[in-house]
Amino acid sequence: MPLDRKLGEQATKFTIVGMANFVLTFVVFTGLLQSGATSYLVALASAWIIGVIFSYVLNFVWVFKAETTFSFNVRFAKFFLSGMVSVTINALALRYFVEVLEFDPFHAQLLLMPLIVVGNFLAAKYWSMRASRLSQIDE
Repeated sequence: MPLDRKLGEQATKFTIVGMANFVLTFVVFTGLLQSGATSYLVALASAWIIGVIFSYVLNFVWVFKAETTFSFNVRFAKFFLSGMVSVTINALALRYFVEVLEFDPFHAQLLLMPLIVVGNFLAAKYWSMRASRLSQIDE
């Protein structure tokens, strides 16, 4: 498959996984909050961890097809770390937009989301989900 077509296909699938992840984490977060069984911070952390695992699995097997055998290995640690970096950068940028530039938080996050999504895609494609050399040779 030509490189630009493959990149477009991966970007589209990555976006679909991201949308599904949004729905899943929103349902988990809301469900935990409404159950009253936990605090909002525990609900957020739980939803985020479930979302990272969900995204990792789908990105591994459907989007990037990094290996022929699925596993939770160094690749998962990289994916998890890049997610932590992403959410940290997002939080810092959002705080700057809201507290320094006095943007509305909702609109500030709308502005930041495309940058965050592109950054996440590039981190997955070229670092955490990068295909092994053996699978690159097969293409």
